[in-house]
Amino acid sequence: MEVEPRREDAGGTDGAEITRLCRTLIPLAAAGKHAEAASTYRWVSRASTGAPHRYGDHALRLEFCALTGNEHTGFDLLSLLDGVGDHPDADDRLEFFVAAALLTRRLTETGYGEIRFVLNGPYDGLSLRLLHRRMRAAAFVEAEELDESDRTTYFTDYAERKMAAKPVAEFVPLLPSALPRVPILPPPDLSAEELVVRAEIHNQRCEAEKARACLVAIDAVPEAIAPRLAELRAIFFQGADTEERLRLAAAGFRREGDETRFLLNQCWLGLWLVFDDQAESGVALTTVAAARLRAGTDDRAAAWGEHWLAHVLSGQGRTPEAYEALRRGAERAREVGDPLLLGTLLCLEASLRNGDGEDPVVTLELAQEATDAFILGNVGEKAVEAVEQARIAYERAGSLEELDVFVEQLLSSLPMGGPERLRGHLRQLRAVSLIGTGRFTDAVDDAYASLGIAASRGKDTAEHWYVLVTALHGAGRYDEVLDVAPRGIDLLAGLPDWGHRCRWMYADAYRALGESSRAFNEYAALAEILEEAGDTGHSYISVSMAAAEQLDLLGYGANAADFYARAADAALAIGGGYVAATCRNAATLSRLRSGDLDAALTALDAAETAVQAVQAEAAPAREHLIAQLDHVAAHVLSAAGRVREAARRALRAAETFHRIGEADSARDVDLLLEQILLGEQT
Repeated sequence: MEVEPRREDAGGTDGAEITRLCRTLIPLAAAGKHAEAASTYRWVSRASTGAPHRYGDHALRLEFCALTGNEHTGFDLLSLLDGVGDHPDADDRLEFFVAAALLTRRLTETGYGEIRFVLNGPYDGLSLRLLHRRMRAAAFVEAEELDESDRTTYFTDYAERKMAAKPVAEFVPLLPSALPRVPILPPPDLSAEELVVRAEIHNQRCEAEKARACLVAIDAVPEAIAPRLAELRAIFFQGADTEERLRLAAAGFRREGDETRFLLNQCWLGLWLVFDDQAESGVALTTVAAARLRAGTDDRAAAWGEHWLAHVLSGQGRTPEAYEALRRGAERAREVGDPLLLGTLLCLEASLRNGDGEDPVVTLELAQEATDAFILGNVGEKAVEAVEQARIAYERAGSLEELDVFVEQLLSSLPMGGPERLRGHLRQLRAVSLIGTGRFTDAVDDAYASLGIAASRGKDTAEHWYVLVTALHGAGRYDEVLDVAPRGIDLLAGLPDWGHRCRWMYADAYRALGESSRAFNEYAALAEILEEAGDTGHSYISVSMAAAEQLDLLGYGANAADFYARAADAALAIGGGYVAATCRNAATLSRLRSGDLDAALTALDAAETAVQAVQAEAAPAREHLIAQLDHVAAHVLSAAGRVREAARRALRAAETFHRIGEADSARDVDLLLEQILLGEQT
């Protein structure tokens, strides 16, 4: 009886070797050997996948990320915090808490301290700023306990020194085309009023993280800007008291006699009330405020009023009125020559028209004009949204070739110093198009560049990673698939179609590289996921067959036969008799390879029955299946000493393969027949 191979998550890699290489990461980066450091990091990350207990190694990876400009890559490793407190090795606990404190310190220093840490564990929901304090405290607890036994301060001093470490390199790119994180911190020494102005501009440009960083940097609040600051903090740090804070800001604008800001505040407050299930009050408030702005002489404020009114009206299904508000707003925006404002109004209308299924030609004109406006204003985030609305309109119109032309024209005309975020998005669209036409090798550079630009702004999505994995896999760059697929799999957890496909490409890359044990692990894991989801159709069948093939290569024939049998049962359940019979044939050979002749003879009977049941296939396909069965039978019967029967089946298989033009298969059977006949003579 064979035992199923252990699905070792580290692929059998020597743990000591992983630790040794982890210890070289920071020295390599410090010596300027960035390519070697990145290659080593990718290797140890791959080798450590699925090994949460190796906290000492993970700590070294965290430290490397913290000190090489890769803080946001290291952020993912913080998910391991859930089990570190129960880890038996005190040294490893200390190292991990120290490294986590270092990483969260760097993230806080670079403006991300208010990001919430999401983990189903004791630290869930903490801001990174607070998590840093917790990690620092936990590190000192571990250090003091270790010091207590030796009556020294060695570990405490060590922890303090490591948590205060400075970067050894500005940025070490871990993947091709990777870019350093775009800074979000405002310039130092700005006044509170200057920070508020910057936050307002970032708000209009959809740059939320930069706006929040400006607001966090404000300590003392001069009375003159208190209402503006209160309004911005209500918008960017929303909670149960958002309405109250917006009303306090409104009262401040009224006290100062700033009627324009008061009315814009009321527009936004109305939108919030609608969002907060107070639709009637919210619509009335925004409608009145927008009307008063419309009657005024401030064209820019009037246009923003129409923008918020359109949001409110469209949310209530009153889209014709929303379109009219946007038309009025666009007229005012053109009068003041504000490309950001004009693009915002046009893009919103394009979005509404796409959502309502309106004429795609009109929608395209709006989206393209919005794109031009955002390029003129160098507003990357909004330019991406405008291009997305154009893409949706092209797809609705069935004009994918025109979409490709649109993307190429934009890429070729985008000015140097233009919005890089848009450039990255356009390269993503081009990569998708190239993949769609089978040009995987051409797509790789675009996919890498798009991911690099998006990730440098914290805007990388599951789709970026999936497109890159697909391009690399299609181009046969399997080593690189292993580097990027795990991240894609994590991000695609809620998208089973893409997620399962990404898992399959990951497993197939191991197969292509000859790493059968790891390939089996991944195929088997995917088969398990599909089975638990009740998806035992074509994907489950092909994955189970792939797992069986790897088990055969590893010498686990009985286990391979079990996987083939599962695939056969699943195929039969969906009417796939031909596939089921093919699996039965393969299972028979696997049983024979395992050395269990009785099991092989039993499996041969099942294969005979399965092949006989296949009637609906076209003649060549059915003849191939019968010849395949005869070939398998010849192997089994020869092993059982039934030489004449084996020779007869081999001869019939060879004749059939020759007749249907499968020369390679015919040669294989001819060789088997020769061996059988020679065996008979001896």
